[in-house]
Amino acid sequence: MTIKWNFRKVLNEKHSLTSATDLKKLISEKTGITISLQNICNYLNATPAMIRLETIEIICTATGCTLQDFLEVTPSKKKKKGPRKLSYKNTPTQKKAVLNFPNPEDYEL
Repeated sequence: MTIKWNFRKVLNEKHSLTSATDLKKLISEKTGITISLQNICNYLNATPAMIRLETIEIICTATGCTLQDFLEVTPSKKKKKGPRKLSYKNTPTQKKAVLNFPNPEDYEL
């Protein structure tokens, strides 16, 4: 899967925001919520590995953008299937475990 994170570019084009402190001020003014400067810097400088939906909502509300404006996800090409894993249904009969356990009373002591 290919992910393109264009957050800095979109903020610069739509709002002329170039610094994290400007974005932090905008978010505080529009939503009344404070996001740490470090988190904002992380979102501006690199594609985040994870981002909470609540944070996305706050950013979109403050900037008037949608998620599609700064995030583009394209599916990757389907990979060839490797060898199949054996499951109970497609395991050969000779490799299956014994279904009936011996009765302990049949053994002599």
